[in-house]
Amino acid sequence: MRRLRNIGRLFTGTPAGVIADAAVICDGEEIAWCGKHGDEPRDLMESVVEEHDCMGGLVTAGLVDAHTHPVYAGDRMAEVAMRSAGASYSDVAKTGGGIRATVKATREEPIADLEQDTARRLWSWLDGGATTVEAKTGYHLQHDGELEAVRLLARLGGRVDLPRIEVTFLAAHALPPDRWARMGAYAKQVGEWCGEAYVAGARFCDVFCDRGYFSVPQSRSILKAGLAAKLIPRIHADELARTGGARLAAELHAVSADHLLRANRSDAVALARAGVVATLAPGTALSIGKLPPVKDLIDAGAVIALGTDHNPGTSGITSMSVVVALAVAVFKMSVERALTAATLGGAYSLSRSDRGVVAPHKLADLVLWEAEHEGAFAWAYGLKPRVVWLRGAQVFA
Repeated sequence: MRRLRNIGRLFTGTPAGVIADAAVICDGEEIAWCGKHGDEPRDLMESVVEEHDCMGGLVTAGLVDAHTHPVYAGDRMAEVAMRSAGASYSDVAKTGGGIRATVKATREEPIADLEQDTARRLWSWLDGGATTVEAKTGYHLQHDGELEAVRLLARLGGRVDLPRIEVTFLAAHALPPDRWARMGAYAKQVGEWCGEAYVAGARFCDVFCDRGYFSVPQSRSILKAGLAAKLIPRIHADELARTGGARLAAELHAVSADHLLRANRSDAVALARAGVVATLAPGTALSIGKLPPVKDLIDAGAVIALGTDHNPGTSGITSMSVVVALAVAVFKMSVERALTAATLGGAYSLSRSDRGVVAPHKLADLVLWEAEHEGAFAWAYGLKPRVVWLRGAQVFA
């Protein structure tokens, strides 16, 4: 067993709140005990063979990034510059940029190179204190490529040097850039691929339900096919226009509705009543110039999760500690609420009850920060971990 001692503040994410002068005992990949230093059970202390002095620092559960698109090739910095000069998301797409540009580059990349690039990218999440990352496919938009992307992510999820990976099948990301492609026919095809995606290692099915992308009926059909294939539904909802994605998420009791930039108060109430987590990405909200109805979601009682929305076009963020800072500054969330959204909220968004808090029998995914108080998240804009423990083992220091 390993004991983390001399913890100045332990942000548990549980009703116990913050414990000052704390200690944590880990038994392999799980937390065996946590609490006030000096209260450690004698029988556990007799089994401790390794100690780590946290030197009065802040310890939290590993952060959870609930929305990412890390499997891609190519570079879209030119269109980032276009948007900074006033071009809209739609304007960029009309010039051949956007998702389609990444699809072309990703299809051309050898799978071994794509896997290596994705692995290198995912490692950087640990640098920001994230120990679980939801990762989507969606940049092949063809049967073989999308399924190979699922397998690629599943392989990376088995590596001990990378964050835990939750694989999402997002073949319904956009209309393929092929001449033959028609949205209705392609939506039907994606639904037919869901069973294979589950076998390949996907856990979730996602759809970009929005203006210019998949309609509510098309999205419903795909997500129902995913459900039949044992894939848990989540949805890109009401990001570019209020087209009904949030209401569809509530109807299907999806685990998560993401972005929600154009959602309103009634959508927030529907999500909360249906138990759908609202996964928000402050970096993308800033990029697009529209904020989600955070106060309405909070007032309705919805669970909020946070994500980087890392992708090649609108968000290069891989640091969840930056996302926490942005949630405080941009969404006007308290540090405590933002940090909870980046831990326990993310766990809820991924339908995982074994992480996101520091408590007995939960995963020993922990972070010791370069800080003595959680308020530093809102001050540092990229607070750095001092040590990261993943699966009970130290992987970053």
